Amino acid sequence: MSKGGHDDRHRSRSFEGSDTDACLAVFDSNVPDYFTREERELFTAFLLDLPGPYLVLEMDDGTIGACGGYAFRDDGRVADMCWGMVRRDLHGRQLGRALTESRIEAAEREATVREIALNTSQHTRGFYERLGFRVIEVIGDGYAPGLDRCEMRMEVGR
Repeated sequence: MSKGGHDDRHRSRSFEGSDTDACLAVFDSNVPDYFTREERELFTAFLLDLPGPYLVLEMDDGTIGACGGYAFRDDGRVADMCWGMVRRDLHGRQLGRALTESRIEAAEREATVREIALNTSQHTRGFYERLGFRVIEVIGDGYAPGLDRCEMRMEVGR
């Protein structure tokens, strides 16, 4: 049981094409505080042509509670976390932590990965700092007015 007495059992699995609408609903639940409406088209295109592994957290009731993935760059030395999000009504229930830890663990299993990178807003910067990411750069209004872009990195320990 978690916050509010809700049972948040879930399983992590690979994204399937049939999850597209549910992932878009997760995205929509986070507009405008965490994403802009304009980013929806980018996210849709991303889901239609995934550059790397993408995971969903499927709740016991069959709904998608969170989604996020990663892609490789720099000859596989960097794993870029991409499009990680938790359905708005499930914020604060540790799903974001579970999803992020799953992605970190999967990326660390890749022999070539030396660093994990992500960009996020000021609203979730502290969440990622608590997981071990460090801020490299902050770009004021980098996503939209009032929505800063925080570039973050984590070294992979071998």
